[in-house]
Amino acid sequence: MDMRFNSRRSPVYGTHGMVASSQPLASMAGVRILQDGGNAADAAVATAALNVTEPTSTGIGGDCFCLFYDADTRTVKALNASGRAPAGLSIEYLAEQGIKELPRYSVHTVTVPGAAAGWVDTVERFGTMTMGEALAPAISLAEEGFPVSPVTARAWGLGVPQLMNGPHHDELLMDGEAPRPGGLMRNRYLARTFREVAEHGKAGYYEGRVAEEIVKVLGDLGGTMTLEDLKNHGNTFPEPISTNYKGLEVHEVPPNGQGITALIALNIIEEYSFDGIPHGFVGTSTPSSRP
Repeated sequence: MDMRFNSRRSPVYGTHGMVASSQPLASMAGVRILQDGGNAADAAVATAALNVTEPTSTGIGGDCFCLFYDADTRTVKALNASGRAPAGLSIEYLAEQGIKELPRYSVHTVTVPGAAAGWVDTVERFGTMTMGEALAPAISLAEEGFPVSPVTARAWGLGVPQLMNGPHHDELLMDGEAPRPGGLMRNRYLARTFREVAEHGKAGYYEGRVAEEIVKVLGDLGGTMTLEDLKNHGNTFPEPISTNYKGLEVHEVPPNGQGITALIALNIIEEYSFDGIPHGFVGTSTPSSRP
């Protein structure tokens, strides 16, 4: 039986900007900001509504990177908002604890979250709105609730055993279970955190209640992160790296991000010609004749 399914997606066109993410409600949050007069940076931060609608894939406890094209100067600017390991964590400390390797879910693999600071810096450096305006759609979804999509519901269900290993798991469950497709999920705790970032900026996350809770949870699990680790977090604004692929300049954030991998891949395939190959074709290509 031939089970092949030929999928075709039509191109999307727009005249006033567009937003792409893995979840429609999050994309709509970004579009709403564009319609309200925000720019691409504001809309990108608003799409952090993905934290609410697809917590199985992303969250305010992670990191972020940003590339922003400044139309006035015609330059690309980069932001590296990835966090560092706690100051008290070292190879020597792990050896003293008898730890020779770190399991995937070890508390010692948790670094200082950079995402919240990245959102604040993105809006302040590149945006036109306030943090309150940019985070308003995400806060609304978290407080009023949103229908969980089927794909997210499935991933949510698969993650329940791991979720149950940590504290406060009830905040991400409905009647003790993962939400089902179409279930109306609320996350008022996350909304409260977003409100503190909206009102106080970085201090709303890296100091005070949120920071204290992060340190307590990790400390109870044997972690070394301190309030000073969080308070001392800072993002960097490196020069982007780039390569020219068949006449197009492609930019990425330099390491420690993974963008350099994409540039290396483009350099590898540049000598191959894809002329005449239809969209979605799976097969082989031949090197071009160009020098």
